Amino acid sequence: MSKHKKSYKKTIGIACASLGLGFILTIIIPVWGWIIAIGGALIYIGWQMINQCRHK
Repeated sequence: MSKHKKSYKKTIGIACASLGLGFILTIIIPVWGWIIAIGGALIYIGWQMINQCRHK
């Protein structure tokens, strides 16, 4: 295999890895962040409702 083909394959590999990493950082991680934030908000609302029922 020539040096030119090796550098071309390496460039294609780096481009694919960059696209994959960009996809993960822009789509998957924010979605999980929103799911965690909504879950935390639901837990907080539940605690507030329990506290209001106890004080009545």
